[in-house]
Amino acid sequence: MTEIDTTKAADKQTTKIAERVSERREKAPSVSVEMVDGSANLTIGENSEPEERLKLMAAMGTYDVEFLGPLLSQIGNSVSQKGEIEEDSLQFVVGFIKSIEPQSEIETLLAAQMAATHVAMIRSGRWLANASNIDQMQAHYSGYNKLARTYSMQMETLRKHRNGGKQTVTVQHVNVEGGGQAVVGNVQTGGG
Repeated sequence: MTEIDTTKAADKQTTKIAERVSERREKAPSVSVEMVDGSANLTIGENSEPEERLKLMAAMGTYDVEFLGPLLSQIGNSVSQKGEIEEDSLQFVVGFIKSIEPQSEIETLLAAQMAATHVAMIRSGRWLANASNIDQMQAHYSGYNKLARTYSMQMETLRKHRNGGKQTVTVQHVNVEGGGQAVVGNVQTGGG
């Protein structure tokens, strides 16, 4: 039996992860939102220097302040419960949008919807796990199931948007028996 040393592989993976984390932190600052009189107020990083705003805007796929401000307020509202913003959920949503690396406002909106759907799905899963009777279980299961399907459709929509609706199929290995025929080359089909 051969013993495999996984320490080097784990060290390389840890180094890669640390580099990505550092790279992402440099790209865009953190965002915090607080509720004031029922609406969310935005704070970018430790201060609101124009350079910090530009980093955030680039990470969020927009250079339009009139788009970013309301979007961040909507995100803040989507992660609030009983008038209080859940800071960890807010950071998750913003981090998720950054990780999608949106190239346009459309992709940013879709990423925000995907993140909000995920947060709602996790909440619904928690409620399902803590349901105390069959009616609650059925209601929470139904909501969880609908959110999970919605999330899958959102992922597919993002994929189609980025690919222009085209699907690509790659065949790695084909056996053609005697008398058979095969097509060789790039075969592409349109979306639909």
